[in-house]
Amino acid sequence: MTNIQYVLSEEINQAVEASMGRYLKDSRASCALLLAKSGHLISQAGFTSNFNVQSIAALIGGIFTSTQALAKVVAEEKFKVMFQEGKTWNVYFCLIADQFILATIFDKSTVVGMIRHAAGEAERELSPVLARAIVSDTDQAARDLSEKMDRLPSDAPGQPGAQEEALPDFNQAVEDALSKLFS
Repeated sequence: MTNIQYVLSEEINQAVEASMGRYLKDSRASCALLLAKSGHLISQAGFTSNFNVQSIAALIGGIFTSTQALAKVVAEEKFKVMFQEGKTWNVYFCLIADQFILATIFDKSTVVGMIRHAAGEAERELSPVLARAIVSDTDQAARDLSEKMDRLPSDAPGQPGAQEEALPDFNQAVEDALSKLFS
């Protein structure tokens, strides 16, 4: 599981909404959802009154996580695409920028090939936009900080040393994160 943090600026949000609108039109789907791999819904295009999209987003996040575990079992790095076919409704979802999922809900009036083609176009369009939205991977930041802390010499309690030396690194890390956030 990843722990990314992302910020959708107004510019990024407008680009995502425009791309999602084009994708919905090109695919002729009923509804398209953009969500984080954790299942958090980011954007929606189209509408289906029959479904609770928040629940769908959370379930897709869980399905995607378990599917990645399956990929490792069969010696694949990851699975990028999944398709669920039902009697009336189908759900297609694909990974975008390694951290986001584009999920599409469509009925039998649309063929999966059209969805797949349009999703590929949307992926190429959305990937660079969403990559700009990622401000940090908190798991990676924690590992980096832990490595920095492990490299510091241990000192006797009450003596100035390792903890005081670590503080400037922590402050620098916070400054770097804030600079990335507001740049």
